[in-house]
Amino acid sequence: MSQFGRRSGSPRTRAVVLGLGPAGRIAAHRAAARGWDVMALDPAGGSMPSTVGAWAHQLPAWLPADAVASRFRPSVVTSGGRRRLLDDDYVVLDTAVLSRLGGFDVCRVRGMRHADGAVTIRDGDGDGEDFGAWTSSDVVVDAVGAAPGAAVLEARQLAFGHVFREIDVPEHVRVPVLMDFTVPTGTDLPPDRADATGSYPATFSYRLPLGDGTWLIEETILAARASSGADDPRRAELHAHLHRMQSRRLADLGLDPARAIADETVDFPMGPRHLPDDDPRKGHGHFGAAGGWMHPATGYSVGAVLADVDRFLDQLEARADASPPGGRPLAWLRRRGLHVLLGFDADQTREFFDSFLSLPDAAIREYLTGTSTPRTLAVMVALAIPLGRRNPKTLARLLATFADGKPVDG
Repeated sequence: MSQFGRRSGSPRTRAVVLGLGPAGRIAAHRAAARGWDVMALDPAGGSMPSTVGAWAHQLPAWLPADAVASRFRPSVVTSGGRRRLLDDDYVVLDTAVLSRLGGFDVCRVRGMRHADGAVTIRDGDGDGEDFGAWTSSDVVVDAVGAAPGAAVLEARQLAFGHVFREIDVPEHVRVPVLMDFTVPTGTDLPPDRADATGSYPATFSYRLPLGDGTWLIEETILAARASSGADDPRRAELHAHLHRMQSRRLADLGLDPARAIADETVDFPMGPRHLPDDDPRKGHGHFGAAGGWMHPATGYSVGAVLADVDRFLDQLEARADASPPGGRPLAWLRRRGLHVLLGFDADQTREFFDSFLSLPDAAIREYLTGTSTPRTLAVMVALAIPLGRRNPKTLARLLATFADGKPVDG
């Protein structure tokens, strides 16, 4: 019996959580709040992105009030410079507060779940060892995410940004902006089919107050074809492009990069290549990005995890289907949306979002955070009207790509 053995005589539900990124920590914390006996396995003891955002309506009542570092109503800006204030509050979360969510034990080892429910731990030499009595744990939550060697989509979200003290940000720039698709001055527009021919996809600017007297000014590629390989030249090209675009954006905004107090690089896959096929009868389930909670056309995941964690644990405990809301039909629909975005060139991407951002607030909210397949499909259909008016060829491209039957990142 190892040191991780079952607590003698404990009548409580026993749970093992694999991975302590945002999803794993949230799941472990909420499982412990139910009175479960929880052990979390993570070789680093946990991790958290430098910046975490979510929509305010996704926040559960149990989340500590001080977890919200900043709350505001953001604007969006079309490629033509038209600004619109959205009718929903957005929040930046305090990652230090999220990292303190606890109530469970942590073991700094890498855990792996097997089909029979056994959990194996791996020490620094890579040798495996059965995880003692936890082999018969009642619940196993796999929240490892994009583990090394995992099969993930060859589609990634990338960003590069700077953090500035508010006093160094010009007053006219101190307006929260979720997406600004204007092209920075001095940037040559790419040719048709830019991404497919090796040029660069569209970028947008993301400008948010972080709640501690600083602002994040970041240039983002929402989705681009690239592998997870560290030596993939395409990824290096995309990051270099982001650095150039960020430099030009800062010049347009009147910001001096030399006055930045930190920088931030974002680079993650847009989800697993295949959604997991969990067996609810065994009390085992994937959670977070690897389980399908990441929106594959936006990269959002933490808000969805916060909103759904209690339902997810209810389902696991009841040995019922714990898949994300909307299940595979909604996941398929969203992945077709990602496939469409990957097929656009930079101009088409801007035309698409100019059209999307003209939709009613309720439609935008539904597509970004909704869990209904019919309503999400209705938003996609509604988008065809303004897009067709703006550029019928881009609409034709969208329809052809959506229906081509190819894999999402193929």
